[in-house]
Amino acid sequence: VGYVQPRMPCLNLSSLFLPGQSKEMEQQMQDELLKAISELQMAMKSYQTYRIDCLNAEAKLREAERQEEKRSGGKHSDLSGSPGGAGLDKTPRRTSLRKVERLLEKRQSKFLESKLKCAKARNDYLLNLHTANSAMSNYYVRDVADLLDCFDLGFHLSLGKVLRTYLAAESRAQASWQQGLCAIEGAVDALDPLGDKSRMMEANPAAYCPPLSFDYQPHEGDEVSEVRAEGPLRNELVSRFQHIQSRLNSITLETDEVNKTLKATLQSLIDLLTAEEPEALDAFQGCQSTESLKSTGSDAGGKQALAKRRANQQDTESFYIMTKKDGFGFCLPKWRNTKYKLAVE
Repeated sequence: VGYVQPRMPCLNLSSLFLPGQSKEMEQQMQDELLKAISELQMAMKSYQTYRIDCLNAEAKLREAERQEEKRSGGKHSDLSGSPGGAGLDKTPRRTSLRKVERLLEKRQSKFLESKLKCAKARNDYLLNLHTANSAMSNYYVRDVADLLDCFDLGFHLSLGKVLRTYLAAESRAQASWQQGLCAIEGAVDALDPLGDKSRMMEANPAAYCPPLSFDYQPHEGDEVSEVRAEGPLRNELVSRFQHIQSRLNSITLETDEVNKTLKATLQSLIDLLTAEEPEALDAFQGCQSTESLKSTGSDAGGKQALAKRRANQQDTESFYIMTKKDGFGFCLPKWRNTKYKLAVE
């Protein structure tokens, strides 16, 4: 009891310290997810606006073409009906025809410009749609599980070590408590970090299960449902993809280095948490009763060793959390690579 009692507050501090350190990282990831969704909404609104402009420009162009056809038909009728008087109103008719031709050219140019803007807006909308879906999938499938690992960092190992030491001490002190010790041993062996995490995620599907993906919603009869890189749009998309690909190659190298650091830090933390404490078991050597053990672990040397191990453990945990945070920062731009891959394909 004297050994276990001062270590329980340390476990409690760990259970409070790690979630507090991870909360900022969780907020950053959620902000990035909301940013991707906001960009999707803006892209969809822009696409709808340009689509309406394109339809209006097309309608005006068709109207100008009908006027042109009507005037052309009237001109031929006048020429065939009154050949003797054709020269009387020839100049006004030519002026009117030139006005119609200029109007037709103007509306043709306006329609082509609106069509190009609509195609570009549609491409941006589709690309942002895939980006938002990819961001949600990554967050709920991978990042949430990693965050839960950060919340639990070393807790099960620390709890297991304390309880196992308690079991060993009590077994030496009093064999008659074997039945109770077996029950505690079963609880220790039942510690299952992955199982606990899975059960918690299953018990809270609204928070940890990914929602349905966003569906493409065509506007005003638009039948195009895929990214098109035609004409001037292709060079722009290829240039953007090459820039993003170069950046992602750099991020991949940095992520590999971060993963190596995380692996080494986690192994150091595991070694620290699973290291034996000789002074603890030595304190119980030769004791015949738990009554004589109440003061065990309260000596100054034991407290100093515990404080030193706790400080080393907290420093390692803090370094791991900060490195993990940097790793999440490298992963965030990868969401955006989805839309550029789609554009190139």
